[in-house]
Amino acid sequence: MNKEKQFCDYCLDYRNGKYEEKIIKEIIDGIEIEYLEKYYICDTCGNKFYGDLYDYNVSTANEKLREKTGIITVKEIEKIMKKYSIGKKPLSLVLGLGEVTIIRYLDGQNPTKDNSDLLKRVLYNPFLFEMFLLANKDKISSVAYKKSMGKTKQEELTDSNSKLYNVSLYILQKEKEVDTLSLQKLLYFCSGFSKVFPNVKDLILDCSESWKYGPVYREIYEAFSYYGYDKIDFDELVKDRDINLSLEEKKYIDAIIEAFGFYSGSILREMTHMTDPWIESRKGLDDDAFSNRIIDNGSIEKYFKKVCEEYKISNYDDIKKYSDDMFKKAKAKLM
Repeated sequence: MNKEKQFCDYCLDYRNGKYEEKIIKEIIDGIEIEYLEKYYICDTCGNKFYGDLYDYNVSTANEKLREKTGIITVKEIEKIMKKYSIGKKPLSLVLGLGEVTIIRYLDGQNPTKDNSDLLKRVLYNPFLFEMFLLANKDKISSVAYKKSMGKTKQEELTDSNSKLYNVSLYILQKEKEVDTLSLQKLLYFCSGFSKVFPNVKDLILDCSESWKYGPVYREIYEAFSYYGYDKIDFDELVKDRDINLSLEEKKYIDAIIEAFGFYSGSILREMTHMTDPWIESRKGLDDDAFSNRIIDNGSIEKYFKKVCEEYKISNYDDIKKYSDDMFKKAKAKLM
């Protein structure tokens, strides 16, 4: 017998009671629901009372009612918060609800049908959630915004089966000490040399932009920028599916990692600054000038074909000849 000292509503005092539970049916707002009720039997008066189990029974009954009526459940709201890495109050503000609306829903208050429908739509549509996030970004902190936008972008890239995101995930899975700057430069070299080797020519078809710190793939930047200068934690990223790359593509990326992966972000940045496509796309700009100019993929292909001829690169392993030489030049430039 499990004895618990709880407040008995009949004795109006704290009593020992025997814990019991049973499946019951109850009608709430004209709708019959069934759930597991938990309670105590008072040792003194023999009556059933709830004590500290009261909140459990109320929330359980309410969740069953939500499920039966199609109203979004607490678990689904919590799933939204986890999916987009956003807190209760920021979620309310982003969706244009009252500041404490989500808190009330999590505490057991039933949402209106309109609010429930809105929450269900954003749960399954990251592109819709991004629209709300952009529209109301000024209502939440910049830190909260960046983190939530990052998770939203990861969800979008996952849903669209982005090849660029697949390549990024593979690099981050293989290399545990990669920050956002290094990742962008590794993607650039992945893209460049892939245009020379027929077996992997379709690896990255996305275009990069000529930012002042080197080539940047905007979608990948938005997905990971909340890490700042910290290393990207692969384990916490959105990866609801397998990394969809062929064995040949993985072999090629391994060679890029082997050639460039152990250099710092600043060295990799200087390496990209010495490549013709980046230089050409920055023509007429000061070194610190903002730019979102697209780096032409045709220019990238032309440059890396020239590199392969100059360094006599005929297989993946030969790429290291180029990276070794570029490291010497980048190091000398930084000294």
